[in-house]
This record gives sequence, C-alpha cells and structure tokens, in this order.
Amino acid sequence: MKKVLILFVLLCLSCTNKKQELEYLICRDSIQFWNYEWPRDRSEFYGFTFSFDNEGNVIKYSYNKITNKRRVFTDHPRRFTNTWNVTKDSLFTFFQSTEKIVRYTDDTIFVVYPETKEKAYYVRVKGKLNIQKTTEVEKNELDTTNTKNRSKTQVLDL
Repeated sequence: MKKVLILFVLLCLSCTNKKQELEYLICRDSIQFWNYEWPRDRSEFYGFTFSFDNEGNVIKYSYNKITNKRRVFTDHPRRFTNTWNVTKDSLFTFFQSTEKIVRYTDDTIFVVYPETKEKAYYVRVKGKLNIQKTTEVEKNELDTTNTKNRSKTQVLDL
C-alpha cells in the first residue's frame, strides 16, 4: 500500500513540475513570441505569430514571411478571452482552443488537437520581430451619417 501511495505522490509532483516547466518554456518569466505552423496552402508566404506573457495574456499577429513583418490580427470575436494556460496533463488552451502538447524542445512545441488529431507546432521567434503598427482610419471615413466624405456608389440593375 505504501508503494502505491509513494507512486501516486511522485506522479502528482511530476505533473506539477511538467505544468511549471511548460509555462516557463512558453513565456520565460516575461513574454515570448512563437510562430504557429500547420499544414496549409501558401504556408511559405504567410502565417501567425502569438505572444504569450507570464500573466497569461496572448496576442495574435499575422506574419508575412516574405517581408518578415507582423501585424496584430483580430479575426476572433470579442467574446474570446485573450488568455492562455497549461494544465497538468499538458493541455495548452487559448482563444477557446485546446491543444495537447506531445513533445517540446527549447525552441519548438509540437501539439495535437484532441478532437481532430490534426498536428501543428510552434517555433520560438528569434531575431527582430518587425511588428508593424496598424494604421488608424479617420473617424469621418467610418461615419455613415457624414455625407461630405462618403463616396458615391451606383446601384446596378441586375
């Protein structure tokens, strides 16, 4: 009975250590940037980068691999929380998506989506980030009541 109890305690401790190890790997006590790679067309041209910080916040960037530039990407609905976490059983969750971390090194995290078994991986960004500031649209360009700056459109009779 004592052997089973000792084995159980060791398993619990190793799970806690694994969670802490993965959290440290992902954010390194501050903020880290990871390029996300998954099977798709035109993967050599475009992708995504995620920043994960030690307070559990995540930001998504579009990544142009040709120009090596990134911009904040906001395709997700506002109801998503911009937080991330790792559970004891190596489940990596953010933007309401859960991935199982199956293997990792210092610079690469390999994941599998539990529902679809699709594989993907993250590569730590090294070197210059080249994050571009988004351009702000003039307020009167968005104002539909301001007819002075609206362009005229023609209705086509089809």
